[in-house]
Amino acid sequence: MPRTSDLSASERVIIGLLTFFLIIAFTLELYWIVFNDSLVARADHELFARLFQIYGDADRAYFDRITPMAIGLEQINVFVTQIVNVWLLWAIVQRVYYRHVLQLLVGSYLTYSVVLYFWAAHVTGYPDMRYQSPYTFFLFYAPNLPWLLGYAYMSLDSIRHLCARLRGDARA
Repeated sequence: MPRTSDLSASERVIIGLLTFFLIIAFTLELYWIVFNDSLVARADHELFARLFQIYGDADRAYFDRITPMAIGLEQINVFVTQIVNVWLLWAIVQRVYYRHVLQLLVGSYLTYSVVLYFWAAHVTGYPDMRYQSPYTFFLFYAPNLPWLLGYAYMSLDSIRHLCARLRGDARA
């Protein structure tokens, strides 16, 4: 197994991003899956529910107008995507030959899902936004940017490595 010092800077960044995404998934997002039907009642005395109440100004589908679509998406994220993230972590550390193919698939899928979330809200006029203001637009976009930028970075990193391999650059 390679030592941490044997990992490139981009590999360390990607491991950090994946670790962050796993922590959020198994804390905040799992909390939402378990308690989504009682967030309003919990918001006065539980931190995570209060955070969803704040975010609810930007997207009520995650606080007081929860939809089956939001529940399904979060369940897939927590119970499927995180397994793939752990697999990717393992593939990076073990230097598995298909690591960049897996990373490109995961990165592309998650980048696409965030863009789709943003686009769907935009083209429908932000129907789940309590009111439209610079604050609520910031609240809608900013918390989701780590996923968009992080997974886009992973995709681009793998595209760079895979293209180098196709050119015959053995260092990739």
